[in-house]
Amino acid sequence: MKLSYLDCNAGISGNMFVGALLDLGMSEEYFRNELAKLSCSIPEIQISKVKRKGICATLFDVPDVHEHHHRHLSDIIQMLSNSEIHPRVVEDSIRVFSNLAQAEAKIHGISPAEVHFHEVGAIDAIVDIVGACLGLNYFGIQSIIVSPVRVGFGTVSCAHGEIPVPAPATVELLKGIPIFGGEFGGEWATPTGAALLKTFAVESGPLPLLKVEHTGYGAGTRDCPIPNVVRLIIGQGTDRTPGGNLQTVMETNIDDMNPEIYSFLGERLLKTGAKDFFYTPVQMKKGRPGVLLTIIASPEKVPELEAVLFTETTTLGIRKYDVERTCLVRNYVTVTVKDISIAVKTAFYNGNLIKYAPEYEDCLAASQKMELPLREIYEEAIFQARKILQNEGAS
Repeated sequence: MKLSYLDCNAGISGNMFVGALLDLGMSEEYFRNELAKLSCSIPEIQISKVKRKGICATLFDVPDVHEHHHRHLSDIIQMLSNSEIHPRVVEDSIRVFSNLAQAEAKIHGISPAEVHFHEVGAIDAIVDIVGACLGLNYFGIQSIIVSPVRVGFGTVSCAHGEIPVPAPATVELLKGIPIFGGEFGGEWATPTGAALLKTFAVESGPLPLLKVEHTGYGAGTRDCPIPNVVRLIIGQGTDRTPGGNLQTVMETNIDDMNPEIYSFLGERLLKTGAKDFFYTPVQMKKGRPGVLLTIIASPEKVPELEAVLFTETTTLGIRKYDVERTCLVRNYVTVTVKDISIAVKTAFYNGNLIKYAPEYEDCLAASQKMELPLREIYEEAIFQARKILQNEGAS
C-alpha cells in the first residue's frame, strides 16, 4: 500500500507543496502544458534548484501579477470547469477552493458565495492549488499523512490590514491537525497551504512505518534559521496503522454525574484528539450504578484529554496504560453522487483491499441536501466506489 508523508517542520505553503512534487519527479512539460489550459493569463513560472541550509530543494515561484478584480468562488469554479484539465484535478482543485471559501466565510461572518478572494484568488494561488492537484494526480496520491505544522507567530499584512500569525483562516483550516508556533517568528503556514492539508491530509502524526521509495523537497522563498523546506516522502506501508501503533488507554469510573453531560463529553473528547471512546455500565462500591469511561488516544494527546476529563466530569482520578494497536492501512477515494462528493474509506491488509465504506457524515449531508433516504445515498456511494476500485485494479 502506497503511503505519502508530508513533513511540515518548516510550515506549509502552496508553492512549497508544488516544489516538493516537482522535486519528486513530476514532469515539468506535463505541468506547464496542463496549466496552459486555464483561461487566465499565467506569468512565466520559475522553477529552479536552490539550497536551504545545505539541503537541495526545488523552488517554485509565480511572479506577482496585478489584477483589477477579485474573484468569487463561483468565478473560480467556472474557470476550472471550463478548462480541459483532467476531471479529477478539477474536482480536487474545487474542493480546495471550497474549503478556503468556507474558512474565509466563517472568519468574516458571511456565506461562502459572498467571499471575495483577495490573496487566495490571485493568479499565484490558483497556480499553486491547481499545480498541487496536478502533482497529486500525476503520482496517484489521494491522501496524505502530515506531521505537526509549524505556523509561526507575530503579525502579517494582507488585504484586510495587519492580522495575527497564524492567520485566522489558516487556523480554521488546520483544525484537527496539530500545530505549533515554534521559536522563530513570521508566517510559516499560509491559507493556501493549509487548505491543501485540509483537503488531502487524512491523518497527522509521526513518520509511519514504511519503505521509502521517493523523496521530494519544496523550498520556501526565505532563508531561515532552519531548512526552509517541505519534505514529501512516498513509500510502501505495512499493515500497521499509518500513525504509529503505540496508543494510550485512559480510564475513569464515574457514578455521580448528570447523564445528560455524557453526549457533550463524547463530542469534546473527539474534538480534543481522542481516536475512540466508549462507555461501559458498571456496578460501583456501595451498590451504586456507574459508568466506566474508556478513551483510546495517541500519547501526545493525553495531557489535553486529561484536562477535559478533570474540567468536564466529576472524576477525581484517571488510570493510564500504553497498548500496542494493529490497524489496517486506510485510504480514501472520492465518489460523486448526483454531483455531490462523498469520501469512501478503504482498508488494506498486506497491500490488498479488503473492505471499504462511505463516510457517514458525507452521506448524511448529501441525503439532507437532496431529500433522499440515507440508505439510497449510502448504497449508491458503495456502487460508485466499487467501479472506481475495480478500474484501478484493487484486489
